Amino acid sequence: MNALKRLAAILSAAVILLTAAACNNNKIPDETTTTEAVTTAATKTTQVETQPETQVETEQSTTETEAPTTTEAPTTTQVPTTTQAPTTTQAPTTTKKVTTTKKPTTTKKATTTKKPTTTKKKVVAPSSKADIVALYNKAAATASSSKPGYKKSTNTALSNLNMGALAKISAVRETVGDFLGEGSTSSTVGKGKFDGKALVKSSLKTSDVTATTCKLSSDGKYYELTITVKNETNPLKGSSALGRFTKDYKDVDEIRQGLTEAGAGVGAITVNTTKVTITAKINASNNRFVSITHNIKMDAELNDVKYSIAKVKKATASLETTVKYSDFKY
Repeated sequence: MNALKRLAAILSAAVILLTAAACNNNKIPDETTTTEAVTTAATKTTQVETQPETQVETEQSTTETEAPTTTEAPTTTQVPTTTQAPTTTQAPTTTKKVTTTKKPTTTKKATTTKKPTTTKKKVVAPSSKADIVALYNKAAATASSSKPGYKKSTNTALSNLNMGALAKISAVRETVGDFLGEGSTSSTVGKGKFDGKALVKSSLKTSDVTATTCKLSSDGKYYELTITVKNETNPLKGSSALGRFTKDYKDVDEIRQGLTEAGAGVGAITVNTTKVTITAKINASNNRFVSITHNIKMDAELNDVKYSIAKVKKATASLETTVKYSDFKY
């Protein structure tokens, strides 16, 4: 850069000298003038060199206007390219303290959930007539809905048969005995086969009974009751004291129909119950029958009995039927 400046100063001095020579009409300058010119040029050169850079550039600019244009190649200042590795700004490592939110220690009062003391109700056997009848009816209703299996046995004994000459005719005797229900039978009813014909859903009324008893078994698990049903004449099934809790007997309509089918005619028929009792054992916890016994005693009177060529004005007999239900399976 300084060399260029010096060169520019020398060229400028040369131009000045040439110009001066031309102005003097091609006169050869005397020694003094030349010397003076050289001295002046040298002084100017020194001044150019010592002048600040800005001043030199101004002067040069002026000179170049007068001198031939010199095309100077543009100086390309090449800035060295520094390929800097990409700076990875690493997030500052924050050592995060793991805060464990500890559940506040609750001093839990030990709650002892005590099972409520169930005061076991003491089982007391019913004592009133109404309560005992209701207990029996309830057990019969439970049997009707649960349809348990059970065993049943029936025995009807005919005694004191008095029918005159007809009693000597075996066919007549058997027919009368058969239609009065004489004989023994047994059967087993399977679970779910309950049909309401053998074991009736009782609708016994308090007014149907004359006496009742009930007590707990020695282990306190069962009711043991006895019901005495009032005596009545010609009890019909379903509409009498006897007929409201059992079907295990022959009523007057069935006796008449049977004798007629056997070829025997009969006038009036009268059947009187003399003693009817119910004995039952019932589970105190669920009102289920354990066993039942029906005992039915009755007297029968038949008037104007005709069979073939024989005829009897009056025939009488006593009947006792015992029906037992046992081995209940619910």
